[in-house]
Amino acid sequence: MELSLEGLTMRIDVWSDFGCPFCVIGKRKLENALSMFTMKDKVEVVYRSYQLDPNAANRTLSNEQLAREKGMNVEQLKAKQDQVANMIKKEAGLDVSYDQVVIANTFDVHRLVHFAAKVGKGAELTDRLFRAYLSQSMNIADRNVLVSLGSEAGLNEQDVAEMLKSDAYKDSVNDDLAEARELNIASVPTFVFNNKYMISGAQSEEVFLSALNSIWDEENKLQKIEFQNQSQDDGSCTDGVCNV
Repeated sequence: MELSLEGLTMRIDVWSDFGCPFCVIGKRKLENALSMFTMKDKVEVVYRSYQLDPNAANRTLSNEQLAREKGMNVEQLKAKQDQVANMIKKEAGLDVSYDQVVIANTFDVHRLVHFAAKVGKGAELTDRLFRAYLSQSMNIADRNVLVSLGSEAGLNEQDVAEMLKSDAYKDSVNDDLAEARELNIASVPTFVFNNKYMISGAQSEEVFLSALNSIWDEENKLQKIEFQNQSQDDGSCTDGVCNV
């Protein structure tokens, strides 16, 4: 009997935070790999919440202030910023601006991503948020900013505003954070395939594509084994009855 693969799917859970430049690079690398994956239509990508600094206070700093906080001079800070900006431009195609540095607590942002995912706009909103924070120095902890960005991603402004005023999706964010701890995720981005296989860091397209193909083949083999076991009438005992 032939095994149908119509029901075989892959889920990729991506833990990331918006203040992390490597997260936008990893997102773009995974997307590029998926565009080359022959079974891409069978893959679901789910964005999960992670906070690099859960206690971050919302504020805007000049480069002079940030340099003092980091114990370096402005020239050293700008050199580091240029290095990061060039990396994001090269690897993710995103122009990054460090004219001012916005420090944002991302809890509400993650709530909004959960809300957007419910109506199929999670990916669009995630892209817009990365661009707003890294490229446009926007304060993504400001709820008025989030309403505007949500609208740009295709969400209803009033619905976004009402959601942010409520406690909606707080449990969803906290559940993601708790699951990250259970999985010993201590850095982002982290990619978990079918709740079994984990890749950490912004890997290359080649690494992601190799993982996609290997995991798909492995899951296919497992499904075949399970199907074959279920299709045999003389090799199992169930509910006290043996087929012998």
